[in-house]
Amino acid sequence: MECLVIGCSGVGKSTLLNRLSAEDTPSTPMLPVLTPTVGSNVKDVPFSKRKCIRLREVSGSLRQTWSQYYSDSKAVIFLLDMTNRAQLSTSQVELLKLLSNPVIKDIPVLLLLNKNRSPVALDITLVYNIFNIDAILKYSSAAVKVLEADLSEQSSIESIQSWIREKYSIK
Repeated sequence: MECLVIGCSGVGKSTLLNRLSAEDTPSTPMLPVLTPTVGSNVKDVPFSKRKCIRLREVSGSLRQTWSQYYSDSKAVIFLLDMTNRAQLSTSQVELLKLLSNPVIKDIPVLLLLNKNRSPVALDITLVYNIFNIDAILKYSSAAVKVLEADLSEQSSIESIQSWIREKYSIK
């Protein structure tokens, strides 16, 4: 079973995969990813003794190919960097493309608002207004959940793991 992880470049997709696969823990110092992912990055993450979820990160520079992965995914995690004002319009367009794709109507989507604890993070109310999140939650045919997160915090990782367990029916 596959979970697609997408978002613009530098939003934390590789960090998320590393945290979920326990290759990088919150106690490990966060090292910046010096080279962007080229193509895709795949990690099989055990969520129980019998279930392993394949997390597939697709590079932000390959946004035009993301839709090719939708039908193979049981869930999608879309990351947004709350500290990167320059990417807001691109992220907004890509989120709307994702949610308007007919394949997505039966696939749960986690909108992960990353880096929310940063001192330069946008105010959450502003993010909700810019992305019109209330309307997305009300009118989207996909089951969308919004989660504010800081991937350096274990509580954020646990919340993401909980969402994945729920969507993949893992106890």
